[in-house]
Amino acid sequence: MAPSSPRKNVSAAAIAVFLLVILLTPAESIHAESSEGFWDGCNEHLSGSYKGACWPFINDDKCGRMCVGENGHNLYGTCHTFQCWCYTTCPN
Repeated sequence: MAPSSPRKNVSAAAIAVFLLVILLTPAESIHAESSEGFWDGCNEHLSGSYKGACWPFINDDKCGRMCVGENGHNLYGTCHTFQCWCYTTCPN
């Protein structure tokens, strides 16, 4: 088997560093940056009763049921950054 080229090694190292940065970035900072400018922050909060990791598309229904059950003002809930986020209407 031929040794791998230096270019492949550098590419593999760059991918590994990129993945480490993504995995080690706190979920709260990702969520805050992604929602900035779209939501004003008054209508979203973490679920107080959802336990465990919240996987998008897998646990969204469970998260939504938990959010609506927590508070009558919650409209729905979705999984984001492995956490259950509840959404409610903002006061005028």
